[in-house]
Amino acid sequence: MPPSPTAASPLPHAALRPRLHDFLVSHAAEILEAWDAFAATVDNGGLPLDPAALRDHAAEILKAIAADLAQPQTAAQQDAKGKGLGPRGTLPTPAETHADFRLLAGFAVDAMITEYRALRASVLKIWSRQGGGADPRDLTDLTRFNEAIDQAIAESVGRYTRQTGTSAELFIGILGHDIRNPLGTILMSAESLVRSGKLTATAAAPINNAATRIKAIIEQVVDFTRAQASGVMPIERVRGDLSQQLAKVVDETQVRHPTRILRLESLGDFGGSWDEGRMGQLLSNLLGNALVHGSPWTEVTVRLWSTPAAVSFSVHNFGEVIPPAQRERIFQPLQRGIEEAGRGAPREPAGLGLGLYICREIVLAHGGELTIESTAEAGTTFTVSLPRQHA
Repeated sequence: MPPSPTAASPLPHAALRPRLHDFLVSHAAEILEAWDAFAATVDNGGLPLDPAALRDHAAEILKAIAADLAQPQTAAQQDAKGKGLGPRGTLPTPAETHADFRLLAGFAVDAMITEYRALRASVLKIWSRQGGGADPRDLTDLTRFNEAIDQAIAESVGRYTRQTGTSAELFIGILGHDIRNPLGTILMSAESLVRSGKLTATAAAPINNAATRIKAIIEQVVDFTRAQASGVMPIERVRGDLSQQLAKVVDETQVRHPTRILRLESLGDFGGSWDEGRMGQLLSNLLGNALVHGSPWTEVTVRLWSTPAAVSFSVHNFGEVIPPAQRERIFQPLQRGIEEAGRGAPREPAGLGLGLYICREIVLAHGGELTIESTAEAGTTFTVSLPRQHA
């Protein structure tokens, strides 16, 4: 009597059923129909896509996965693929090309990832319906299929992220060159007209103020875009005295706000390594925040002090108390402006809601800390602590 089938001895009919890589090829049409049906439900925020655009490079992705499963794989190759480091050629993979087209079509990255989840689910559902899982080899095939899907996701997300970064850099270039340069021309022209006597300083003040404000907004958008694209605010450290750098900013701010009282107090040694431009931007943003949101009848005070390892400064004003629940939120991009607009405040003072976000990014890039305290009795104080040297 022949032995009965066991787990180690596949069922006779299992040997006749194709392996998963062959199944992907023979059932590609059915799998891609499921892909089309799901892709049509994804909200891409744009115009509806035709069937060809919906399918995009799904067939090539499926074919690449099938070809991968058909090849033998070592333990080292399996480990690399699990980390998104599978082998690739010099040309973009189907998954990378798919990311390019989805980015152009307006798909968010999470919507694109959801497509891969749907593809995985469709393959497993159809494969199971056809008897997949009966052969002990199916576990190996299933593991490798999931690895291949994860590799495709890694390729698509990586490509999407790089292309988004490229778009951000292009955006920065446009702002930096095509907008800032004409603003510089406006400022220089207004100054020239005042010097020539053709325009009074009083008449030129609104022009200068408006151009300066537009320039500041552009700088904020550029910094925000750069920080979001690279993950860190770029800085260039040089040796300097922080108190001298910040005193210039206080003086310049006082000139722009002659009706307000600004006070500077400092005690200690403020030598160290900083990005002078970023430090000026940091204090300028904090002062601007204090002047806009603080009481116009009270002074704004800048205090500096030091320790052997670090220097600190604070900006203090009296005004509306910032509740504890809001103290983290105001450092998030685009939050302060939305909050003020929701209260019916004028749009101009609210700005873009990027100033405090940029402040914290500058401090973090220097390895420092930015904190806030706010009470009705003591007022609102933003405190910056910075190590003297780069760690």
